[in-house]
Amino acid sequence: MNASRNGSIAGGIAGIVGWILFFIAFALAPTPPTLGAAGSEILRYSTEHHGAMLLAAFLFGTTAPFLMTWAAALAARLRDAEGDGAWLYLVFLANGIIASAVSTAASFLWMALASRGWNAGEPMAQTLMDIVNYGYIFVGFGSVAFVPAASVVMIRTGEVSAVLGQIGLAVTVLQILYLLTAFFTDGLMAGGGLVTIVGFTTLGLWLLAVSVTMIVRAPPAQ
Repeated sequence: MNASRNGSIAGGIAGIVGWILFFIAFALAPTPPTLGAAGSEILRYSTEHHGAMLLAAFLFGTTAPFLMTWAAALAARLRDAEGDGAWLYLVFLANGIIASAVSTAASFLWMALASRGWNAGEPMAQTLMDIVNYGYIFVGFGSVAFVPAASVVMIRTGEVSAVLGQIGLAVTVLQILYLLTAFFTDGLMAGGGLVTIVGFTTLGLWLLAVSVTMIVRAPPAQ
């Protein structure tokens, strides 16, 4: 069974909507406290950015159904491109589910912190903020597998875009660095800091580029 033109276009649109929601959420709260932040800093941030944190966490969670629709549509195209014995599309889809589930969990924990952060007490605020940061970092355990799985098929077959496949391999390297930020509490590598933000952002931009290409280079109508 071949992936449909309408399915590819719908998946591309879903990916674009998911990216827009992601970008808005990121813009609302671009620099929350990093791993190891002082409790007083977290309480102050939660108080000053209460509304923005609530909306950002909700929007991050809202991206899940859109991004999984994108993943399902792309997986169908990867399956057809692989042909007999296809399996990389399953690696892509399974790890996309992992990334989406972890991101959703981190989002509702962040929303809980945003709801009660100012009166949680410093130890509880620190624990919740660290869990949220680890959660978003651990999205990388999904992306470090689903991006290269899709990229290899794209490069081998030219499906969607071989160039985006090559870019995806570079994005994968950044995802490895992104994961390593879990071990740092200060400097550029601090979890939730600059390297984490760059890794998260490049993943989103790659997803956006693939989504647009899924529409522009949708399979021909049957």
